[in-house]
Amino acid sequence: MSNIAELQPILDNWREWPLAISAPPKIIGPILGGRTNRSIQIELPGIPEPIILRLNNRHSNALGIDRGAEAKILMCAANAGIAPAPLYQDPAQRFSLLPYLQARVWSHAELAQPQQRQRLFALLQQVRELKPATVTRSYHAYLSHYWQQLHTAKITDHTLTQLWAEFEPRLRQFDQQPWPRQLTHHDLIPENILDTGEHLYLIDWEYAALGHPEIDLWSIDPSLVQEPFIAELAHWTNLLWERVLTLPRSTTTA
Repeated sequence: MSNIAELQPILDNWREWPLAISAPPKIIGPILGGRTNRSIQIELPGIPEPIILRLNNRHSNALGIDRGAEAKILMCAANAGIAPAPLYQDPAQRFSLLPYLQARVWSHAELAQPQQRQRLFALLQQVRELKPATVTRSYHAYLSHYWQQLHTAKITDHTLTQLWAEFEPRLRQFDQQPWPRQLTHHDLIPENILDTGEHLYLIDWEYAALGHPEIDLWSIDPSLVQEPFIAELAHWTNLLWERVLTLPRSTTTA
């Protein structure tokens, strides 16, 4: 299994977990999907239900992820019934233990279904009303962090550099506009929507922040967005994220 060298020391320290475990964990198998982190389903003797052990990406900072802010946002969302509550979050931010829900992952087609959209819109309204004790995202600082890594790695060609030079001042200006600062998931893909039949949950909150709420609408259907700049912002975010994700390890920060 991939990540086994990273996983085994974590499993070996199971006695430190604040859970009623009677014996060492047993690996059931990997959970497919997810490009930022890696998740493994495990069995904890003494706990009747399976557990998900999520290994956090070792280069979280390079990807713009603030694990401290994520933990606050996740607990805020969990208390509101929007996200599954974590069983344990490693103080060193290497991993989390999460409940394994009997739920199915949404398909892309469901984002276009009127009834499912209404359920999701109602959930997003709840998200927007949350007030986690975290800072508002500066999209200029966020994307500049990505850009600087790519520039340092010398993988930005002349055309991309010129396009960034044209986009960057408008990005700075966008941050200064009086749009509503509300909790935004920032990764609202179908794979992050779990459906129990009676309830929807959102998972994987590592990119969430107080930001522009229409970014989540853009993920559902770009035609729902009223702010013209959102499409451009989403394009640059995805483009730079993809490149930072695949940087050689020596060119990223831990």
